[in-house]
Amino acid sequence: MPGSEGSQPQAAARRRVDRQTSSCTECRRRKQKCSQGQPCTNCVRRFPQPICEYKAKAPKRNLNTGVPEPPPMTVALRNGPYAHLNPTTISNAILQVDESSQAMTIDSPDSESTSSPPNSSDRGSANSSPTETPATPWVPFKITLDEENDPETVLENLRLIFERRLTIANRIPEDEWAEDEARALLTSEDARRPLDFPVEGAMEQLRFLPMAPTKMNKELVRIHLQLLCRFKVSVDGNPDPNNAFMKHWVPCCVQDPLLLQIVLFTSACFFSETGHIPKTLAMVHKGRVYKMLNEQLRDEATMTSDASILGVAQMVIDSWYWGATADVKAHIQGLKQMIRLRGGLYNLGLHGFLSKTVLMHDVVMALAHEIDPLIYGQPGFEFHDPIMMPFHIALNSPLIFGWPTFSSCANSLQLHPNTAMMLDEVRYLIQTVLSLPPHPTVEELQKVMTAAGWATDRISEMPADTPARQNPNSRTSSTTTTPKGQQDVQSPESVQSNDSTPSIELPDLMYRCVRKTAMIYCRAILNRTPTSAICSEIDFLMIWQAAWQVSLPTWKATIGIFVWVMLAIVPSCHKSGPARFVKTLMVSGFMTIGVDSWHIAMDVAMTGFALQKWLAGGMHGYDIGAMGLSGGERIVDKYGFALKEFLPELQLPVEDE
Repeated sequence: MPGSEGSQPQAAARRRVDRQTSSCTECRRRKQKCSQGQPCTNCVRRFPQPICEYKAKAPKRNLNTGVPEPPPMTVALRNGPYAHLNPTTISNAILQVDESSQAMTIDSPDSESTSSPPNSSDRGSANSSPTETPATPWVPFKITLDEENDPETVLENLRLIFERRLTIANRIPEDEWAEDEARALLTSEDARRPLDFPVEGAMEQLRFLPMAPTKMNKELVRIHLQLLCRFKVSVDGNPDPNNAFMKHWVPCCVQDPLLLQIVLFTSACFFSETGHIPKTLAMVHKGRVYKMLNEQLRDEATMTSDASILGVAQMVIDSWYWGATADVKAHIQGLKQMIRLRGGLYNLGLHGFLSKTVLMHDVVMALAHEIDPLIYGQPGFEFHDPIMMPFHIALNSPLIFGWPTFSSCANSLQLHPNTAMMLDEVRYLIQTVLSLPPHPTVEELQKVMTAAGWATDRISEMPADTPARQNPNSRTSSTTTTPKGQQDVQSPESVQSNDSTPSIELPDLMYRCVRKTAMIYCRAILNRTPTSAICSEIDFLMIWQAAWQVSLPTWKATIGIFVWVMLAIVPSCHKSGPARFVKTLMVSGFMTIGVDSWHIAMDVAMTGFALQKWLAGGMHGYDIGAMGLSGGERIVDKYGFALKEFLPELQLPVEDE
C-alpha cells in the first residue's frame, strides 16, 4: 500500500556497520596515498612524526531526526588561549571549567566581541526550542595563532594569558576558596566517579572532570590548559595542536582523578611561586595527591597502572621544581620500584611517551646536577625507540658529531659566520675529548689542552658583540627590531629578507650568547674542571640574560644549540633566583627533541654525561655531584618568580582593625 513504508517503526531501519578506513588519518587529512603500514611511509618521513592511526568511518548522520547539532567548538578553540590543544580530545574538558556564561563574561576583557563566534547562534537557533538557551563556545579574548604570527605576537599572547590567569586567581579571596574547599570535601565522593577506561586507549571526549567544581579548582585547571602545558614539549610555548605527545598527555592529565589532582597541585605551586595564592593551598593539594596516591598503591589493580606511574613521574619533576630534596629522592625510589613491578619500561603504555617522560626527567636532572642518571642506563630499565627520524637542521648541536658543520648551514639557521665558526670549534674540541682512550697518555692529554688553549684564545679575542651583520641572514638583537612577518619561527631553513631592516647595526644576541657559552666549555676543558666550577654566578646570569634576549621562538628554531647552552649553565643555577625557570626550559628543550627524535636526544645526553665525567676526572679535587639531587623549594621560597616584570599587581587583603 502506498505510504506503508513510512508507517514502519523507525527502530526497524537497517543500521550500517562501521567500516575501517584504508588510509591513516594523517594521509586522509593531507589527501595522500597511504601505504597502510603501521606506521605508514608518509608518517615516518614527516617531522615531527604524527600518530599513524586508522579509525572506523563514522556513519552518515540522518538529517531528518530533528536532533539539534552541538555548537562548533573548533572555532573557539582555534582562536583562543586553547589554540595549542586538539579540540577533538579536550573540548568537553574546557566546557567543564568554563560552563558558566556569566563567569565567562566577567573573565573576558573583550566579552562583547569574543563571547560568540560567527554563526554559532544562528546554527543553534535553527534546531533549538524557544525555551532552550544554545550553548556558546567561549573565547575569553581573541588570540589568533597562524603561520603569519611573528615571535613578538606569540610572546605577547602568552603574556596576556599569564597576566589574566594570575589576576583572576588573585581575585578569589581566601575565605571564598576556603569555603569552596570545605564544600568540595563534602561533595567530592558523591559528585565524582573515576573514569572506566584506562589512560592508554581511545581518547574519548571527556564528559566531566573528576574534581570538585570549585572556583579555585577551575582556575587551576585553566592555567594548566592555557599556559603551563604549552611548555611541556615546546620551548617557546607554542606547540602544534597535532603534536602526538600533547594529543595523548593532555587528555590523560584531566581524565584521571589522580593525574588531575596533580595538575591542581602543579598549578597551585606555580600560583604560589608568583605570590598570587598562599603556599598553604598548594600544601593542601599536595596532601590530597599523597592520599590518592597511597590509596592506589595499596590496590593491586592500580599500583602499577599507567596513571599511577605517570603521576609519580610528574611528582618527581614537581618536587625538583618546587619541593624538598627528600621528596625528590623518595618519589624516584618509588617510581623505580613501580616500573620494576610492571616488568620494565617496554611494558608501559601511552605509545611509548610514558617511558620517554620518565627517562627524560631522569636524564635532565642528572645532567643538571652533574651526576649519573638513576634510571636511564641502569639494569632493568632498558628502552629503545626503533623509529629513526631523518636529519633536521633545527636539531644540529655541538653535542652531536657527524652532522653538517654550522658554517655550511649558517644561512638556514640564520647564524652570523662568526657564530657558526665558534659552534664548530667547540664541537671539534668536545669530539677530541671524547675520542681519548680510557687511559690516555700525557701526549694525548697535552694535545687536547693545546687545542682548548688555542680555541680559548681565539674566542676571547673576538668582540663581545659582533661588529656588523656581514651575513644578511644573521639574527638581530630582538624580535622588536624586525618588522612583523619577517621572521620564520616554524622553519629554520627559510631565508628571510631584510630589505626593510633598519640601517642601524644592532648587536647580534645569538652571537653574544654563543660566545659566552663557548668560553665556558673551552675553559672547562682547558682546566679539566666541571662547568659548574667554571661558570660563576656572574657568568650564569650574563648567559641567562643573553639567552632570554634571543627569544624563545628563535631557540625553538635552533633547539640543538639551545640545549647546548642550557647544559653549560644549568649546573650553576641551583642557588640563583631563575633556577626553577631555567630547569623548566632545560626539561622543555630536551622533551622538544626527545618525543619525536629520541635517538638524537639520547645522543646529546650521552655526550653531556661523557663530557661531565671526563671533566670531573681532573686533578683539581673537585667533588662532582657531591650534593646530588636537590629540590627547589628553598630557592623558590627565597626568590619567588624569576620574571617579576611580567607579574600583574597583587590585590592584598584588607585587614579589619
